[in-house]
Amino acid sequence: MTFVIRCLLAAVLALAPHWAAAQSSQAVFDNYLELRARLDTLMKNRDIAEVMPVFGDTSSPADLEALEQRVRGIYPQDFENVALIRRADLEHGFRQELLAYWVGTAYIYVYMLLHQRDDALVALGFNFNSDFHDLNAKF
Repeated sequence: MTFVIRCLLAAVLALAPHWAAAQSSQAVFDNYLELRARLDTLMKNRDIAEVMPVFGDTSSPADLEALEQRVRGIYPQDFENVALIRRADLEHGFRQELLAYWVGTAYIYVYMLLHQRDDALVALGFNFNSDFHDLNAKF
């Protein structure tokens, strides 16, 4: 009997890192205002290495830092403006949003798939791109 319990315990412990990764792949917020405050601050400051994990990305810190450096190379100034361009309410509390951040004539776009639950707002999908059409096509 103890052998069976040890095998079950070993199987549970072997799967634990996968559960943690699956849980961290979704960002959970108390409400929309909290989500937007966090997102807008990070995106305006071009803090890509920080915004990605906040919204569930599990890339390595080195990969995220390299991505941030590429974004900072393309956009040398922090973004000053933000606007919700498009929102589509779906069924059962799901919705899509497309936001724009810009300074001067430099724009970056963010797409999110959100789910409003009774207890929290969950960001199920998060992408950013310099090409509006790539993200607008998700609608």
